[in-house]
Amino acid sequence: MKGGDMKLEKVICAVLSAVILSWMLSGCCPYSKKKTAEKEIQPAVEAVSPQKTAIVQREEPSVPLPVKPDIEKGKATPAEVNIAVTGGEIPVAKPEGEVKFVEPEEKLKEIFQPIYFDFDRYNIKTSEQKKLKILAEYLRNNPEISILIEGHCDERGSDEYNLVLGEKRALSARSFLIGLGIAPARLYTISYGESKPVDPGHNEEAWAKNRRAEFKIKQ
Repeated sequence: MKGGDMKLEKVICAVLSAVILSWMLSGCCPYSKKKTAEKEIQPAVEAVSPQKTAIVQREEPSVPLPVKPDIEKGKATPAEVNIAVTGGEIPVAKPEGEVKFVEPEEKLKEIFQPIYFDFDRYNIKTSEQKKLKILAEYLRNNPEISILIEGHCDERGSDEYNLVLGEKRALSARSFLIGLGIAPARLYTISYGESKPVDPGHNEEAWAKNRRAEFKIKQ
């Protein structure tokens, strides 16, 4: 190949390269369009990518609260307290008129044992559930017997507050017995709040004895 032809070939290659580069930069080239589209799409993809999207979950109760908030301030009725404790309307049996309840006989003391609660709580502790199961078995075997469940508190807190807390403790025990098959109509409840302590002391040992539910038998 002659020297003049080689120079001409280099000039042609340079011109073609310049034209192709210009064409690609102008956006007309399909390859450059694809790259541009990818750059435009990528931010949108990242915006909805599960790895980069924070999901905030609100903590809400699965069901509406059954009673108004002032239950803790001592302003709820026994029926409202019952709904709060049992999660639904279970008829509340209240002693009326000439209905009387007495202490169980000495031979029944092991069956009618008091149950105890933690401070400012009304849930039935695991350690106390066995007592209620023994009582429920006795009541199933003696269907003619009805009982009164008394709710009691220690001296801390206002009289009004403790009356509601005592009611919740009595209803909690009642609900537990109902769950073991005892008819609601056989289970009466009453709250004495802090008015009937078994130990008049002003210390934790005395308070632990006074946070209780006791059981009486209907005459």
